[in-house]
Parts: sequence; C-alpha cells; structure tokens
Amino acid sequence: MPCLNNSFLKKSLILPHGLKVDVCRENIARLSLFSGDVAHSVFALHLPGDESQVVAVYLHGEWWSLHDVMKTSCKSRCGLVVVNSIMERVVLFLMSQIIFGILERSLDEEMYFSPHALEEFGKILWQDGEAVGFYTVKRKGTLCSRCSGQTYALPVLDTLFVRTPWRRKGLASEMLRDFCSSFPQEEALGVSHPISARMDAVCRKFLELHAEERERLYEVEGAGAWGQRRNVWLGLQLRQLAKHRQSPQTITTDKGNTHKEDRNVPPLSADRVLPVQRTQTSPGGHSEVGGLPTSTTATAVNPKRSSGRKQHANHTEECASIKRRKRL
Repeated sequence: MPCLNNSFLKKSLILPHGLKVDVCRENIARLSLFSGDVAHSVFALHLPGDESQVVAVYLHGEWWSLHDVMKTSCKSRCGLVVVNSIMERVVLFLMSQIIFGILERSLDEEMYFSPHALEEFGKILWQDGEAVGFYTVKRKGTLCSRCSGQTYALPVLDTLFVRTPWRRKGLASEMLRDFCSSFPQEEALGVSHPISARMDAVCRKFLELHAEERERLYEVEGAGAWGQRRNVWLGLQLRQLAKHRQSPQTITTDKGNTHKEDRNVPPLSADRVLPVQRTQTSPGGHSEVGGLPTSTTATAVNPKRSSGRKQHANHTEECASIKRRKRL
C-alpha cells in the first residue's frame, strides 16, 4: 500500500462504544474520495476480514472514529452549510459512501450513491455540532456525461440523505425547501431519477405544503431535456389515483364475513330502495324477495291498515246480528 509507513500503525484503537480494533496493515484500506479522482484519498480502518465495515479514518496524523469525524467544534457550522473545505468533503464522502452506503443501509434499500465529483455542489446539515445529513446538486450547464458531452438543462437535486437518529423530524423537507429557494429564477428544477420510496414521501409532504413549487419540480433522467422530465406532483397524483382504483374497499358484516365492494356501484342509503324483482314461497314457509330469503315473521305491518281491517270486521258482525234479530 503506497505511502503507508509505521507511523500509521499502533497496537489498537478503542472505539466510542468500547470495541477494540487492531491497527495493522491487514485492517487498513485506501479509499478514493471523489469520482474519477485517484489523487485524493484517505486511509480507513476496518474490522478484521471485512473491508466494508469502516470504523475510523486517518486525518491530521491521527486515527479518528467515524463518530468523532461527524462532529465539529466550529460554532459557525450550524444548519445547512455549503461544502468548501477538504475536511467537509471528507464528511460528505463518509456520510454518502460509508454511513448511508453500508452502516445505516436497510435490507430493502435498493438505492446507492455514486462518489461525488470534486467540484460537486453540496450542503451539509449541522445540528448541535454534528453532521446529520446532506444534499448535493448537479448545477445547470455542468457536464452530464463525459461520453456524450451533454450538459444539465436545469439544476438537479442529485442526492439527499438524513442519518437514521435524526429522521422523521422534517429535515429532508427542510433540505428540499432550501434547494428550491436556492434557485428562485429557474422555471424548472429537477430531482434525479429514480426517486426512492422515501424521497417520494418527502416530495409529497413538501408539495402538499408548498403548492407554488408543484409546477416547476420535475423528475429527470439524463441531462433533463423536456423529453427526459416528468412533473413530480402530477406523477404523485396519478399513482395515488391508480392505487385508489385498484384497491376496492373491504366491508365487514355483523357476522364477521367480509366481501369486496365494487366502487362503480353506489352504496344504498335510507332513501334508496331496490325494487322487488319477484316474490315466491320457498318449501320452508319463507318468502323470497329478489332471490334473497327473508322470514315472513319479520314483515312490518302498517298500523293504519290494521285498524281499518278491524273496523270493517266489527261492522260486518253488527249487520249479521241485525239480520238474525229480524228473523226471530
């Protein structure tokens, strides 16, 4: 390994959580900080036999754990700060490639961040003296691909990340808002394709609160020409509509039975009664209305009609009694 001498080595390094790692050549790797740039690199200490488990980096003549590198004593680093110094570039690299790329990566996560370029524009989010997230931007007019020679047609939000302990606090929405407000003169802004499920939720929440950004935020592929962009808000609405149509409502009856309701058929209400199609008597002594068995004892009786029938019966009995008297 070039430029590695005995000054890098010592017996062991004790990490903040108490783990002791031997500092030896077998546990040290060299990591390139920037895409396509081998001149800038950093030595990293990893767990024995697993180069992906980086636990410390060598900076300013000392080994620093990742936990310590994420912290700063500079009071001016508060909120979103533009990445300028090499040390800030190192922090950006560690968050994108080590913390997000390996340490805090969920099993179902399919997204990866490529190493950022040396001149990539980015901001780190600092809270209480610690780096908790970042976002990077592909500036309008910068080279999109060295092979094609195309340049970005609009500013594009390329990567955005919030460390796990600081999630669900609105920080991702805060960074998206900062991105949009950083380019007030641009008619269109981009978000790199593909948009992950988590970023999709961030965009929905943000655009629900900021309707003024709905028409200028696009998901873009490649350089972001008009044929390579789709409106983010429109895409969210179309996916929600498709999901709404494909998932019929489930109704639970009193007996615990469930069935799916067809959304094309309007529900019955108190003033909507289906016409009786046919009435026939079943062998068990029950009538069947429209093919559905109903008990004859459950039939409602009109009290006015019942009273009328009783009066008619009384009148008939009186007439019969008068006739019998005349015969006598």
